[in-house]
Amino acid sequence: MNELSIEDIKARLDQLKIFELRHTARAIGVERPTAYKRDALLVKILAITSGTDTPVPCESTVGTLFADEQLVKDILAYRKNKIGE
Repeated sequence: MNELSIEDIKARLDQLKIFELRHTARAIGVERPTAYKRDALLVKILAITSGTDTPVPCESTVGTLFADEQLVKDILAYRKNKIGE
């Protein structure tokens, strides 16, 4: 399997529009992603990805309908490999 790096994930996040980025953020556990501007949201997503921030469980899937599903899976897999969660 091809190992993902944080740079690969960041490059994929950079390609998303703000709407998709917010849905992806919600799917990985960013609380209130609409409260953040793009750059701050990227920092928050990368903090959760690298294990320096704790994700908040998402109780509704409505805010995740337009998330990049493969990217979400890759972020969660990277986090699991990085911190063993």
